[in-house]
Amino acid sequence: MAKSASRQHISETDKKGQEMEAAKDKVARKRMIDRAYRERCKKNKMETERNVELLSKENDRLKGENATFKVEAVRTGKTLQSQEQEMKQLREKIVLLKQRHDEQYNFVEVLSERLAGAKDADLQRENTELKSSLALLWSQVNDRNNLDKLQLQEKDAHLEHKKRSLEMIVQALCEKISSEKGADEGDHAG
Repeated sequence: MAKSASRQHISETDKKGQEMEAAKDKVARKRMIDRAYRERCKKNKMETERNVELLSKENDRLKGENATFKVEAVRTGKTLQSQEQEMKQLREKIVLLKQRHDEQYNFVEVLSERLAGAKDADLQRENTELKSSLALLWSQVNDRNNLDKLQLQEKDAHLEHKKRSLEMIVQALCEKISSEKGADEGDHAG
């Protein structure tokens, strides 16, 4: 029995020792787990801080880029507005030039018709005058006084014809000047 009590006591001591050993192992394991956990937390915190720093720098860069784009957008808007204004002025100028061109074209057409009509009428009149002058010359060839008179009449008819031609040219030029003056006044009014 003494052996058994002693064995029991050894076994209890062993048991207590094993329990203490187990408890020490458990505490050591818990310390290791806690240390590993703290290391992971420390790593995560450092990584998070690094990411925050990188994202902060990227955010600052993007803010600068955004500000640049806003300035560029305002500049582009002003440029577009300026170009639209210029295009509007050019369109108005084109309309005015087209109107002026049409007026001048019509003026040239009217003048050409008048000159063509005047030339035909003048040629017919001149032809009639020449025929009558020729007939008169034939009838009065022998009379010297009549010959001088006929030459003066012929010169007078020629000068009259020249006068009518010059009057038509003056009238056409006056109409042209009047038309241009009206167009210029329209330009200054606009």
